[in-house]
Amino acid sequence: MSSIASLGRAVSGLVAAQQGLEVTAHNISNLNTAGYTRQQLLQSDSSYVSVGKNGGYSMLIGNGVDCVEIRQIRDDFTDKRFRTENSVLSYYQVQSDAISEIETILNEPYGNSISSLLDSFWGQAQKLAMNPSGVEERMTFIQSAVVLLDRVEQIQDSLHTYQDYLNNQVISAVGTINDLVLGIREANQLIAAAEINGDNANDYRDARNLMLDELSTYLDITCYEDALGQVSIHVEGRVLLDEHFVNTIGLQQTEPMSPYMNPIWENTGEEVFRLTTAVTSTSGNDTGGLKAMIIARGLSPADATTSWSDITLNDYQSVDVAGNSYTIPEIQKKLDTFMTELATMINESLDGYGIGIAEGSAGVPLFIPITNIPAYPTAISDDPNDENYIDPDSPEYAVALATYNAEMENYRESIGAYLTTGNIQVNPELLADAGYNKLGTVSQDGDISDSSKVEDMLASWGDDRDWYETYLVDDDGNIMYDENGDPIKDPNAPILKSVNFADFYAELVAEIGQSGSNYSAKVSEKYVILDSITNERWSMSAVSQDEELATLMKYQYAYQAAARVVNILDGMMDTIINHM
Repeated sequence: MSSIASLGRAVSGLVAAQQGLEVTAHNISNLNTAGYTRQQLLQSDSSYVSVGKNGGYSMLIGNGVDCVEIRQIRDDFTDKRFRTENSVLSYYQVQSDAISEIETILNEPYGNSISSLLDSFWGQAQKLAMNPSGVEERMTFIQSAVVLLDRVEQIQDSLHTYQDYLNNQVISAVGTINDLVLGIREANQLIAAAEINGDNANDYRDARNLMLDELSTYLDITCYEDALGQVSIHVEGRVLLDEHFVNTIGLQQTEPMSPYMNPIWENTGEEVFRLTTAVTSTSGNDTGGLKAMIIARGLSPADATTSWSDITLNDYQSVDVAGNSYTIPEIQKKLDTFMTELATMINESLDGYGIGIAEGSAGVPLFIPITNIPAYPTAISDDPNDENYIDPDSPEYAVALATYNAEMENYRESIGAYLTTGNIQVNPELLADAGYNKLGTVSQDGDISDSSKVEDMLASWGDDRDWYETYLVDDDGNIMYDENGDPIKDPNAPILKSVNFADFYAELVAEIGQSGSNYSAKVSEKYVILDSITNERWSMSAVSQDEELATLMKYQYAYQAAARVVNILDGMMDTIINHM
């Protein structure tokens, strides 16, 4: 009987060693498999049999070895840290990439940048001031305005195009997220079915963990595993997945007829992200690549109708508060503010009379709107065949000229609100043949060499002015006042500053550069942290070929030793049974 029992013990050693060889071979075969976690066979003593007592102590004989489980060498806490830091890294990586793209579009301070074109424009203005009646100076000045405006429009178009790209990224990310959630649910079901008898579905768990890692790139996820081995996922305080429910993420237009989409919960229609507070590391809401895409893109391109509150996240804080604005719309709005102020200042400065064929007539504005244009004054024609012709020697001419000059002055004052980026052009009258004569450089009492208007423009360029002096308005567009009768400052507007035009644009570029530097520093910081966590994971979970080969040899020797015991016992039993 003891021989049979001994044979059973030896066979259990054979089985345990064989299973150890299989687990080790499985590890080696998955050496380069993404997401694979090293597996380990746990063994323990079989139950002991009592064969009597000696001096009050039980005498026990072992029954061999049992294979308890095949476990993964993995730390759930490290996984949680990895996904949290991965989510934060993804947020700052998207923001850093967005700022980098914006800097490429602006192309500062090199190449065909706005700052270099501004320098060229004001260089031509200085030449015009020295010879205001010069044909070359007037034409070159007008043409430099065309070049500057073309570049600004090109930048705005490029920013809009990049917004479209980010919007496509948002749509693609939502599709990927839904696919990952369905994949995780399928893995949950496979794990629950495979582990119902007590086994560990390690390969399914590896696949699920890999999908959870990828999901953390887009969202800040919180995971819980139940007794059946199924994972539930929470996102932004809502259930994304549990045992019986998949909360699919859908898409909804940011505003009617807009191509831009925001992610929503399909079951309720509510937005996934409640972007009502500034996104900062202090608040702990700087997570997820999907959120970063939305913040970088904005809800729509900023234009003349966009208010500062449309650009901010927190309606009670300035757009200049870190993390409290949509990235591209803020830049679009500030660039629009700059161009509107610049065009208005130039038009107001060059409000004199023309020269040559336009002598005595009010000069036309350098910049006019493209659409929503107020009625443009009808000029007196010098062509006898034109219906607007009036004989210069007739009594009606002086009256018509005075009327035209007054209408042009009113027009100049009325177009300021329409001069916005995307709706501004150099006046076609100035670009027509001999149109340079209509540039209003002559003061009322001056002659064609009078440079006072141009000098006023140059002085206004260099003078400090108040920027962002914006107040709240009611539904009728009237400024709102507090109980003391003071106008109420728009809390979402940028911080009031007093600088000249050149410094305003330089500060705008510097702000963008500083944001890029901050985001780049955050990315570097998070990469270091994530690399440390990744190395920690690898040191624990990754397959080492050398270690596995050593383990393989250990189990091979164990198998050989157990096999020798079996052979010896087999020979003993054969002798006892067949030869005695």
